[in-house]
Amino acid sequence: MKFTENIDLSQFSFMKIGGTGKFLAEIENDSQIKELNDLRKVHNLPVVLVGEGSNTIFNDNKHDKIFVQFKQKDIIKLYENDRNINVKVSAGLNWDKFVDWSVQNGLSGIEKMSGIPGTVGASPIQNIGAYGQEVKGVITYVEVYEFETGKFYEIPSSECNFSYRNSIFKENLGKFAIVNVAFILNKREPDFPNYKDLSLYFLEKQNKKPSLKEIREAVLEIRSSKLPDWKKEPNCGSFFKNPVVTNAEAEKLLEKYPDMPQFKAESGYTKLSGGWLIEKVGLKGETINNIKIHPKSGLVLINAGGASFQDLEKTIEEINGKIEKSFGLVLEVEPNLIK
Repeated sequence: MKFTENIDLSQFSFMKIGGTGKFLAEIENDSQIKELNDLRKVHNLPVVLVGEGSNTIFNDNKHDKIFVQFKQKDIIKLYENDRNINVKVSAGLNWDKFVDWSVQNGLSGIEKMSGIPGTVGASPIQNIGAYGQEVKGVITYVEVYEFETGKFYEIPSSECNFSYRNSIFKENLGKFAIVNVAFILNKREPDFPNYKDLSLYFLEKQNKKPSLKEIREAVLEIRSSKLPDWKKEPNCGSFFKNPVVTNAEAEKLLEKYPDMPQFKAESGYTKLSGGWLIEKVGLKGETINNIKIHPKSGLVLINAGGASFQDLEKTIEEINGKIEKSFGLVLEVEPNLIK
């Protein structure tokens, strides 16, 4: 285990915002997490897991915490039959590299989640999803290390409390270290995409039966046309969740705003477009407190240069103030804000 003191936390955030951290522990095999737990007890410090930085933003202070990054990147086949294959994947593997591996091996189930930044270990925390697929649909279990008990165990998907961009892991940050995630992938040919942007893409190309590779390439192309490159414009992708309201609330809003986009969610609920709300209050493309709201997608916030954590908090407050005044809604932040 590599142990480093006084680290720059902005390097672990695609938003390029953050102060300093007391320690960084780089875990190279699962057994080292026990050694880390002993150090945690000796120093009496909380533990914060960091991946590649795609969904985490730190405040500008000094954090007396141990930050942990998993470095192992294995894909292990657990079992296989004529229809499916079950694999266990290390938390430290880049998510899109796993998607690419699945497509190269003719395995469907995650191809529409191509291009989502971050690690495999982060995928269950947010219950990542895109273009009609969610990771909860392919996870069989999550292998964790629980710091308080010092034990490894598996949490089946049914007990992960998965919901829209949420999970038991997000609700209990710091309780678990996700060390491996098991997935079930399908050997059959993919169905024609029913998500609007993807459907139109292939209909325009008169391709009624796109391959896995073609679906992956289409998703990557569409994503790159809509979302800014974090290396050039520091951002964490969609910063706000699309709000979910009851069907009754959705009907009332539609009466008042007939052009409001609405989408079916779980039974009894409707998902709204957060980007549309931001556009309607006149903030799309605007820069507030050194934070730019992306001109193509209002859900994306960009560090326009030198933005602080306080700048970000003020911007969130201003955006939600206008949306609450106009629509009676408040947008929930998607990234983890470490204060």
